[in-house]
Amino acid sequence: MQKKPIVLDDLPARVLERAERLIFFAIGAMLFLGAVALVLKSTLLLGAMLTSPDALASGGKFLDFVLLILMLVELAYTVTLSLRGQVLKAEPFLIVGLIAVIRRILVITVGDVSNGTTGVQPGQSATDLAILTGVVFAFVLSIFLLRMRPEANAVAWHHE
Repeated sequence: MQKKPIVLDDLPARVLERAERLIFFAIGAMLFLGAVALVLKSTLLLGAMLTSPDALASGGKFLDFVLLILMLVELAYTVTLSLRGQVLKAEPFLIVGLIAVIRRILVITVGDVSNGTTGVQPGQSATDLAILTGVVFAFVLSIFLLRMRPEANAVAWHHE
């Protein structure tokens, strides 16, 4: 395959494209390194959970770390798709949002159970849980609808 000759008009676009790919690579690498660091930290939390008399609090922290790891890996996957030049999809972003909302629900629930209260006004955590549950349903419905129409799952642009 022959390379096209470099046209000076294309040079700024090529430089910006290379810079964009370099930034995506750096972001992807940081996300994966962050996930690895959290895996190591969650391993320590798992040990603490197994030996702690208060397994509920340790379990809540462990679950929080695991869900954060899932969010980082899903974001890194999306960056990897972009680097490969594939079509950017909306579904991974919805999954990250869904994990984030579920993570928040679990933090509120574990806080209520372990402390007897989360330090918020009475009824506040129930309101938060109701709103977050509605957001979960919205995310799940969005993912379902995207899977029903595969051609609507891709954003209109992709890298060449």
